[in-house]
Amino acid sequence: MRKFLILTVSVALCFAACKKDNEETPESNQSEVTPNDSTQTTDTTTVVPADSAKIAAEQLQKKLNNYRYLKTYVDRAEHPDFKFSGALDVNDFHNNRSGVRDTVTAHFDEIVAGNAMKYASVVNGGGSMNFNTVKQFVSDAQAVGLSIFGHTLAWHSQQQPGYLESLMADKEVEVPESEKVDVTDTEIEYSKLSGWNLWKADFVQDDNNVDYSITITKDGALVSNKKKANNNYMVQYQVAGGLSLKFGVKYTMTIKMKSSGTATVNYSVGSWYPDNFNGSFEVGTEMKEYTVQFEPVVEGGFVLFQTGDFVGDILIESLKITHKGSDKTIPLTAEQKRDTLIWAMDRWIAGMMEATNGYVKAWDVVNEALSGEDKDGDGIYDLQSYELNNDGDPTNVSSGVFYWQYYMGDLEYVRTAVASARKHFKGNAADLKLFVNDYNLESTWDDNGKVKSLVKWIEKWESDGVTKIDGIGTQMHISCYESASLQKDAEKHIVKMFEIMAASGKLCRISELDMGYVRGSNKWAGSIKTNQVTPAEHQKMADFYKFIIKKYFEIIPAAQQYGICQWCLTDAPSGSGWRGGEPVGIWTENYKARKATYGGFADGLAGVE
Repeated sequence: MRKFLILTVSVALCFAACKKDNEETPESNQSEVTPNDSTQTTDTTTVVPADSAKIAAEQLQKKLNNYRYLKTYVDRAEHPDFKFSGALDVNDFHNNRSGVRDTVTAHFDEIVAGNAMKYASVVNGGGSMNFNTVKQFVSDAQAVGLSIFGHTLAWHSQQQPGYLESLMADKEVEVPESEKVDVTDTEIEYSKLSGWNLWKADFVQDDNNVDYSITITKDGALVSNKKKANNNYMVQYQVAGGLSLKFGVKYTMTIKMKSSGTATVNYSVGSWYPDNFNGSFEVGTEMKEYTVQFEPVVEGGFVLFQTGDFVGDILIESLKITHKGSDKTIPLTAEQKRDTLIWAMDRWIAGMMEATNGYVKAWDVVNEALSGEDKDGDGIYDLQSYELNNDGDPTNVSSGVFYWQYYMGDLEYVRTAVASARKHFKGNAADLKLFVNDYNLESTWDDNGKVKSLVKWIEKWESDGVTKIDGIGTQMHISCYESASLQKDAEKHIVKMFEIMAASGKLCRISELDMGYVRGSNKWAGSIKTNQVTPAEHQKMADFYKFIIKKYFEIIPAAQQYGICQWCLTDAPSGSGWRGGEPVGIWTENYKARKATYGGFADGLAGVE
C-alpha cells in the first residue's frame, strides 16, 4: 500500500467551549513570523514517508506558498461591501505575539475579539465596568486599518449572574436600630486578625532597602509603614474574616480607630483589587468611630483596608457591621424585575458604545437566542431560557449563565438590546449594522428548522415598527464527512440555509466558520484528531471550504453579502475546550505552514471552478 505523508498539525489557537449554550473564544498566541508568500516550510511528520509521498507533500506545500494573501482574492468590484474576518485574542494582537498582528493585517479586512467584548470580560461581580481592554483593542485596530466586528452585546453565557440577580433581590424595609442584625463581633478578637502587604509583602523591599511591617497587637490591628513607598507600592490588610455578606444588601460598618497622622483608608469587602473598593474615609489622630455604608462587591468574606503610601501607624480597636433584618423584605414584582434588567442592559450597552466610540459599526446584537425545541407548539423554536420545576423555579442554573429573556420577555429582550445599541452608538446611525447570530442554522436533522424559526422571530421582533435588525449571522461549526451520503446531505442543507437567509432580505454573514472531519457512516461519531488526518482528507476539507464560500457568493445577492469570519485560524490544541485536538484551522502551529484548507479558502474567495 502506498504510504501517505501525515502532517502533524499542532495548534496555536486555544479555544474555550463555544458550542450551543456555551460559546467561547479563540486565544491566538502564534502567527506567521514574516507574512510573505515564499518562505513557508512543512511541519514535521509522524511517520517517515516514502520518497514519492515526501515529494508530493513538498510540491503541495510549494503550491500553497505561492498563494497570495487571502483577502486579495476577493473581487471587490463584484463584492464591494464584503469583509473577510478572523477571530483572535486581543492581548495577542496588542502584543503582536509571534507576529499575529502582522499576519491578520495582511490576510483579513476585519477582526473579531474572542472574549474581550463579552459581558463578563468587562463587568465584574459587583457590577463595575472596565472597558480599558476594549479601548486598547479599538486603538490597535485603528492603527493598522482593520475594522472590528463586535461580539457580543446580548447573550445568556459569560454573564455575572450574582450581580444581575442581586439587582432583582427582595427590597429591604427600613427597621428600627434595635432590630438591625450584627454580622460581626462587637470587638475584634486577636485570633480573628491578620494582616499583610498584598503586593509587596515581607519578601520585597523598597528602593532604600526598608521593608513594610505589619504587626498585630492585643488591642487590635497595628499597621506600620517604616518609610514612604514609591507609587507602585501599597499596603493592604485584612481586619476581619468569616463574614457572610450578601449581594443586594446594604450594610453599615462602624470602625473605631486612630492614626499617627492623617491617613486615607480605602475599604472593601471580599475583593483584593483596588478597582473594587467600596469607598474611603479620612482617619485622624484621635481614637474615634467612623461609620460607612456599603454593598459588598462580592459575597463573602472579609474586610480589607488599604492605606496606600501612608507613613505611620494605624490602630484599629474595634469593628462592627450591621444590616437591616433580612426577614423584613418585599419581593419585586415581575414588572419591576423587567424594568431593572432593561436599565442594566442599557447601562452595559451604553458603556460599550462609549468605549468603542463609533469605530465598531457592526455587532452581534443578540447571540444564540434560539433553542432547538418548540415546546409551546406554535411552529417555531422557542428562545433559550431557564427550565422550570413543578414549583416554577429555574433548574438549569449554571455558572456564568443568566437568561435575561426569562425576566424581560422574549420580545423585550431583543428589542431592548437593539434599541440601546442604536440609542448609544456614537457614529452615523445609518452606518450601524446589527446582527442576530446563532448556530445549527445549516442543520440537517430538522431540515433547517432553526434558520426558518430565526427568520420568523426576526419578523416578530420587528413587528413593533421600531425595532430593526440588519443581518443574520450563521456560526457554521461544521464537519466534513467521509460518508458520501452524509456529505451530500450537509452540502444540501448549507445551500438551503443560504437560500433562506437570502430570501429574508437581511445582510448575511458566516460568523464563526470552522471544520472538523468525521470518518465512517455515523454522523455523531465525532471528529478525528489533527494527527490522524491524511493528505486526501485534508484536501477533502479544503474542497468543502471552497464549496461553502462559492455557494455563499452564488446564492447571497451582492447587496446582502456582509462577509465571512474564520473562527479558528490554526488547529485546536488537544487541551482546548473547543474542538480540542481537531484540524479546524487553515494554518499549522506558529503559522509556519499553510494547510490545504488555506488553498480551499483562497480558491473559494477567488471563485475558482
